[in-house]
Amino acid sequence: MSSGPFRLQPGQCSGSALDRARRVAFCFDDRSYEGFAGDTLASALLAAGVRTFARSFKFHRPRGVYSSGVEEPNAFVQLGAGARTVPAARATQVELREGLQAYSHARRRFDVLRLLDFTAPLWAAGFYNKTFIWPGWHAYEWLVRRMAGFGHAPPDPDPDRYDWRNRHCDTLVVGGGPAGLLAARDAARDGARVLLVEQSSHLGGRSAWDGSSMQGESAEHALRAMANIEILTRTSAIGYYERDVVTLIESVPADAAHPLQPRERYWVVRARRVVLATGAIEQPLVFCNNDRPGILLAGAAHEYLRRYAVACGRRVLVATNNDSAYALARDLQQCGVEVLAVADSRSEVPQALRQQLDALSIPLLEGTLPIDTHGFSALRGVTLGRLSADARAITEVRRYACDALAISGGWNPTLHLYSQATGTLRYDAQSGALALSQSHPVASFASGESITQSAPGPRVSPVGNTARQWIDLRHDVTVADLELGHRESYASVEHAKRYTTTGMAADQGKTSNLVALEVMSRLRGVDPAEVGHTTFRPPFVPVTLGAIAGRATGSRFAPARLLPLHDWHMAHGALMQDFGEWKRPAAYLRDGESRDEAVTREARAVRTAAGLLDYSPLGKIEVHGPDALEFLNRFYINELTTLKPHRARYGLLLRESGVIFDDGTVVMLEPDRFLITTTSGNARRVAAWFEEWHQCEWPHLRVTIAPVTESWACLSLAGPRSRDILASVAPELDLSSARLPHLSMCETRLVGADARLYRVSFTGELTYEINIRASAAQRLWDALLDAGAPHGLQPFGLDALLLMRLEKGYLHVGTDTDGTTVPDDVGWGKVAANKRTDYVGRRSLSLPENRRADRLQLVGLRSTRSMIVGSHLRIESSSEPTDGWVTSAGRAPLTGEPIALALLRGGRERAGARLNVHDGDTTTEATVVDPTFYDPAGERMNV
Repeated sequence: MSSGPFRLQPGQCSGSALDRARRVAFCFDDRSYEGFAGDTLASALLAAGVRTFARSFKFHRPRGVYSSGVEEPNAFVQLGAGARTVPAARATQVELREGLQAYSHARRRFDVLRLLDFTAPLWAAGFYNKTFIWPGWHAYEWLVRRMAGFGHAPPDPDPDRYDWRNRHCDTLVVGGGPAGLLAARDAARDGARVLLVEQSSHLGGRSAWDGSSMQGESAEHALRAMANIEILTRTSAIGYYERDVVTLIESVPADAAHPLQPRERYWVVRARRVVLATGAIEQPLVFCNNDRPGILLAGAAHEYLRRYAVACGRRVLVATNNDSAYALARDLQQCGVEVLAVADSRSEVPQALRQQLDALSIPLLEGTLPIDTHGFSALRGVTLGRLSADARAITEVRRYACDALAISGGWNPTLHLYSQATGTLRYDAQSGALALSQSHPVASFASGESITQSAPGPRVSPVGNTARQWIDLRHDVTVADLELGHRESYASVEHAKRYTTTGMAADQGKTSNLVALEVMSRLRGVDPAEVGHTTFRPPFVPVTLGAIAGRATGSRFAPARLLPLHDWHMAHGALMQDFGEWKRPAAYLRDGESRDEAVTREARAVRTAAGLLDYSPLGKIEVHGPDALEFLNRFYINELTTLKPHRARYGLLLRESGVIFDDGTVVMLEPDRFLITTTSGNARRVAAWFEEWHQCEWPHLRVTIAPVTESWACLSLAGPRSRDILASVAPELDLSSARLPHLSMCETRLVGADARLYRVSFTGELTYEINIRASAAQRLWDALLDAGAPHGLQPFGLDALLLMRLEKGYLHVGTDTDGTTVPDDVGWGKVAANKRTDYVGRRSLSLPENRRADRLQLVGLRSTRSMIVGSHLRIESSSEPTDGWVTSAGRAPLTGEPIALALLRGGRERAGARLNVHDGDTTTEATVVDPTFYDPAGERMNV
């Protein structure tokens, strides 16, 4: 029944996770092995006697399994091959399956780069900043990456599927141990919708295999029977974000019966209450050569024994500073594994533990700590030292020949998510670990019985070569590195982290940060509580890019949004391009025409006769409710309270910083019903922005926000003949300026469908923007083209529209503005200042930076030569590197004159000034003018 020399027989240890009737064949480094169903890759390889799983980052020292969970810093392997390969999988988290292929990153028994270990003094902390100066980092990067041994990325596109899920619940419980099970059960009994997540494949935590609690088992049975609870195993909570959003990553086991299921699911959970029952992570002891294969955490050795019937060695030494490791010594001895001794760094051990060891004839060495180990590719012996009374010296030395050393430096609560949730932490001297410093309004931390019943003893050896005392096993960071950082004045824990890279590896310091904190406190001569701790950031465990992307790959990464008339445009020669999220006609090319020629022709048609534009992506949002007017008036910089029914008002929206965010019109359909338009590219952002302010800042306002952009097509009929054309299609409508003046709107029906008819203009000509149900867009488009044929009507694209708005001097947000532009920069300063009520961004407009006279301001430019967008402007007397740049440029459709809009330093005071326009090696002279080049009085659009 054995699957390796270190697998215990059923009579010795059953192995609660194993199904010994099902053998599983797998390969590691091209060698065949066998395990049992229920094994992890780590447990199966340990059972087979494999000790070296990986090589260290800098020195390529052999490294073995160190833990049994997500905190594993050593045993990272490459899984599979080809497109499905996974470059850095934790062997402790990989469930064994038939045919599994895994590889160590070195893939060879003898690693020539092991020689780097003998040159270790050359590679101390910060060596990369001091060494790779000339000719530059990129000259060395390829070699360093090749030597690092962190695996290789898949060479081909990933063929697997990934999925995203969103979930709302009343209570989210993170952790399926006894405390989590009881918390979930109690919440479910109160009627809450509960989501329970557990990172392993089983519930119960330690109690599932160590028999320490029966409450968890009974709670699990109760939970399974409840309809209002959902349980996700193999699921890790990876991030806690504002507004109590918690993200999860679920690993979905392969199932031949469901070949199309995703490989992983990424969950976004919004909960009213979060309970973090995340348990604790065992901490190490630090001493010389504490990284050899065969040295592992005692809790992990205990789990391998009880869950997987795997002995961590034949002759085992246990070293601890707390009570928890004694159970391992007891169980090892009872399972027939020789336990040489238990070395406890405490000077006084509880009497009950003494009696347990006496009953098993296991020697107890009090006040004793490992100070060195021996071996090359694996552990062969350990030197123990007896601590002096003040724990600063060694008074007696003993050496033991052994092949396994199980260490325990106490337990640190897994507080990463709690810290991400803005919960504050403190160092607790009694437990030698981080603890909660105050309660959190939403996230609560639940824990079962404390694993450490008494104050822990010393963790760090007071003697030995500190350059051989490893703190961060993944990044090869030693105590000497922290000492060097201290000498070089990296006193802050955050600075020391970045200088030495301790805690920055894939394990994110789960077994190194606490020890590093203690070492730093010793170096600085202060209490550990004064050192503080580093910031815990998501993700808690590594996440694949595939899971983050979900289904948004390939053509689904940014799905093309097509206009209601897309097929018509394609059939009639439209040059389709991506504008924002939409594919839109830039121009309609005729035989032999260039793009510029087509744009000029279309613009001239609008200026002299009429043009028809598919303007459907224009953002449309309906805001309903008794407080709709109050709500909208808090956003727009111009006054909306004087708005009359069915009249339109153009306005600007600002960010809290005072920077222009978007623009558009507001129409009052009824006193409690408004329709706003936005730019095409910002339609979704504005809707989401409104929703955020409503839900988070003003939930008392009675409004509903409904984005309706896709529900309504928009056709823009522009030009001096547009009224005649529309009258032919809808002779019953009164289209006179008296009935439907500029900046007004009426609701009607056209071609048998509901329609909204606007008198607004982005071209400077008489224009009707017609919103009609998307299903009727083709009928209206055809009717307008037929009616307009005698009048010279032509379809026109976005290029012609943007050229005409440039000539008219109309603002194009995002083109003629940047991330610093405020209303006064584009001539709207007085409007913003004269509004009596408050609005988003108003306070920021009073900042001195936003009131400077030399700010970049929007102006017009005239020249005798074409100007290029992005060209820099220089005023002869200026000493600045640049005085601004061209934001929009083109030639007037009727005259061919080169014109441009630009952001110019102190622009409004420079009317008539001459300046230079620089485009690469080309310099053009231009004159600063008013930005309205065409019909300044607006007579043509008000006709």
